[in-house]
Amino acid sequence: MNQKGGKESMDGERTGVKICRDFDFPRKSVFNMFTDAKKAAKFWGPEGAVNLVFELEPRAGGVLRIHDRNSEGITFRTSGTIVEIVDPELLVFRSATTPGDGAAPWEALQRVTFDELGPKRTRVTAHVTILTAGAFTGGVESLEGGFQAGWGQTFDRLQRELR
Repeated sequence: MNQKGGKESMDGERTGVKICRDFDFPRKSVFNMFTDAKKAAKFWGPEGAVNLVFELEPRAGGVLRIHDRNSEGITFRTSGTIVEIVDPELLVFRSATTPGDGAAPWEALQRVTFDELGPKRTRVTAHVTILTAGAFTGGVESLEGGFQAGWGQTFDRLQRELR
């Protein structure tokens, strides 16, 4: 298992977060974990989070809706739309999350790629572009750090589910 991450220029004006993880599983299997709502609900989100609601329609224009409660008991409500999906290569979605305190939501465009490194090895890369920081404490930079940590923990949870 290999992981890389960091900030990168996305379009010349915005910066974004990029995090990669290699998995010793076939690309189709890993992709299916992300596009099957029942499977994704088991690993999607940071450590300690419990998905109370997890809806995913794996098609362009499909709905993404997640209500998760973190280890501190705060519920975050995420709603989004699948922008593009290419089986088993790509999942792109736009999402907005409202924190439990009712503050303004933050919005992001997230592009997840699935690269075949061999018959039983896959690299998953998440590119996150913050579109709006809402009232997130610390602004865009802090939110990017949250996405970096969140995706890393999601990958950790996925690794456990794949075993």
